[in-house]
Amino acid sequence: MNLQGKTVLITGANNPIGIGAEAARALARRGAKIALTYLQMPAESEPPAEPGLAFYHRQRAKSADEVVQSIVRNGGAAASLQLDLGRSDAARALFDWAEVSFGSVDILINNAAHCETEGDDIGSMTAAGIDRTFSVNVRAALLLSQEYIVRHLRREATWGRVINLSADSAQCFAGQITYGASKAALEALTRSIAKAVGPHGITVNAIAPGPVQTGYITAEVAAALRPSIPGGRIGTPQDVAEAILFLASDAADWITGQVIRVSGGYEL
Repeated sequence: MNLQGKTVLITGANNPIGIGAEAARALARRGAKIALTYLQMPAESEPPAEPGLAFYHRQRAKSADEVVQSIVRNGGAAASLQLDLGRSDAARALFDWAEVSFGSVDILINNAAHCETEGDDIGSMTAAGIDRTFSVNVRAALLLSQEYIVRHLRREATWGRVINLSADSAQCFAGQITYGASKAALEALTRSIAKAVGPHGITVNAIAPGPVQTGYITAEVAAALRPSIPGGRIGTPQDVAEAILFLASDAADWITGQVIRVSGGYEL
């Protein structure tokens, strides 16, 4: 799984205990240069000490400096850019910046996601919330993939990777209908793009994590979830990062259009 000299563009990687950050560190350890983007969320006034939604939002309120510095301290190469992926020109701006920083992008990881926190069930979802969710989770992923592929073809590259982060709740998520629907759409576009670009040496796959502790799972919720997880535990960002690393490597050269559930069997 040597990625020496490869450039990775990964979105949504500022939470230092999140999947994006751990994937960035894992790829950097294999020699990849990491260009990461993020959107810094508003900070809570008092940082909570225990995992839960307030703790999670506090992590998302950080810049990506902590993640970048952790990579650089270990001899890797990384840079970050704050950018709202809801902008219609975000894809071009992001790739222009990444190419100036590290050269042509070899691996695109669509990790960033928007989730409405004030209600997304059948009684509370709104038109504005639907638009916000789909603008990041679907439209941005599509436009970033398009920009990546256009540049790949322009330079006549023969090797490429697109990895999308879905969720195991994409099949059914009654509590967060818009979010679940956006992830189902992401899985559908993964298959369609994989078929379109396979002849150009690009594989396109998705990873659907189950309950992973990125700061939002309280001790009580973790205890309630464990009996329903055949693997017997809550997932870690490292679990998902290892799957990302595999799909990014030459070991996965003949795997494309797939959705890999990294969930300890939770969705079963």
